Amino acid sequence: MKRLWIILLFGTLAAFGFTSCENYPEGVPSIYSSEYRIVGSWQVSHTYLNGVEIDSTDYAAFAPTTYYYIYADHVMSLLGILNGEIRQSSFATYILDPKSKTIQFNFTFFGKRYIFTADIKRLSRKEFFIEFDDEDGDHWRLELFSRSDY
Repeated sequence: MKRLWIILLFGTLAAFGFTSCENYPEGVPSIYSSEYRIVGSWQVSHTYLNGVEIDSTDYAAFAPTTYYYIYADHVMSLLGILNGEIRQSSFATYILDPKSKTIQFNFTFFGKRYIFTADIKRLSRKEFFIEFDDEDGDHWRLELFSRSDY
């Protein structure tokens, strides 16, 4: 009888744990909400333009080595290098939509205004992958990795 109660207890805990989790990517449960997982410092490590990996671009916000510092309450900051010059964004916000698995960015960086909505392909405490199309119809994929200590 005691063994049956233990099995029921673990079964109930497992059912509760997996039904209350969000999935990024599909089928991978997490105990942390997407709002919690996205907060931290992220570095763009791989940039793909139309399916081809690139190591430099005129769009400083998408260049490898650019840092995204994402804070709670829709505030963020970017730090990057372009032509040997280090700069920080002057204005930056984001809106995360966990239901549709998208994130909307609105920021100014190196004198250029960026406003776009990206599909979240992966979001964990260590990885943040997004894809989006720019105003010229080019398809971008950014793979950001966490630089935060947890």
